[in-house]
Parts: sequence; C-alpha cells; structure tokens
Amino acid sequence: PYVNTVRFGIKLPDTVNIIVDEVQVVYSIKDANGQWWLMNSDGKLVEQIDGSTAAKHTQVLGVTITGPVLNEQAVATENVPTETDALGEVIPVTVTGAQRLNAALQILTALENNDIVGDAASVDVTTMSAIELWYGTRYQVNLGDSNNMDYKIASMYDVILQLSNYQTGRLDCSFTTWQQEVGYTPFD
Repeated sequence: PYVNTVRFGIKLPDTVNIIVDEVQVVYSIKDANGQWWLMNSDGKLVEQIDGSTAAKHTQVLGVTITGPVLNEQAVATENVPTETDALGEVIPVTVTGAQRLNAALQILTALENNDIVGDAASVDVTTMSAIELWYGTRYQVNLGDSNNMDYKIASMYDVILQLSNYQTGRLDCSFTTWQQEVGYTPFD
C-alpha cells in the first residue's frame, strides 16, 4: 500500500531499472467506528493503526470516514449535524462530510507544497469558517475558511520562522481581522 507508482526502464544490453515511488504517509484519520487509519494527502488509505500510532502523525479532526478500504480513497461520513442559532433554534448544517474531507486534503497538500510535512499535530475542519491547525505544540493557527490555503500555510510558516524558539501562541492566518497580515497573540 505504500507504493504510489512503479516504472521500469531497460538499458541495453543487460540492465533493467525499477523505480519505485513510495506514498508519503504522515496523516491519520478516524472512521465512523472510532478506528484510526493512515492516509496520504490524496486521501488514499494505507493502513489501520492504533491511537498511539495515530498521535505520531498529523491528525485530521472534524471529519470521519465510512467503510474504509485499504489502498482506496477515503469516503467521508455523511451525517447531518445540527447547530443552534442565537435564539436557540436548531438549524441544519449545510457543510457535507465530503466538503470537510476535501478542505482537510487541501490543507495537507498545502503543508506538503510548503515542505512542512509532519510538523502539524492536527488539522481540525469541524467549523469550516474557522479551520484550526496545531503546528506542533507551540502554535494554534486559525486558517479561517478553505480559500487560498497554499497562501495561508506559506504565510503561517514565514511567521513561524521569524519567531523565537521559546515563543508560543495563536496565529491568525484567516486574513479577516488583519487583511494581508498574520496576527500573533502569545499564550498567557
């Protein structure tokens, strides 16, 4: 399951080259039964694991998968949760499990595009307007919605590189409060 592609080449007179491209697996996600699975950024499931192994990988939170099949794409559980409005009335949530999984995969791909694979402890897509990422145990990052995720992740990483090793806090990369700036608030 860790093989992405295999290519063969022949070099005459007597050499065969076999090039194996492995799947990079650094993400874990739960299924509807509470079991953890390893997954790549394309959503391909490669192995069922236990909770302690899942903790060593970037955990995808706020979405579960249903009917997991090894070596196949993850399929999000389509439950219809509800929320309450300001008056206490129940309103249906219009975000599907597939949209949450797609947003999570966008973030995982953005992490890979910015060469910071494995540095995120978790990605939480529970609230799609306030997606949250934990960068290690030092930074809680508000990514806002799922738009412009590559830019938000790149901006987050630029700010983290400028902070000192002892600093911890909240980063706001939603670009809603500060329009082209990342906000930083130290933990108390």
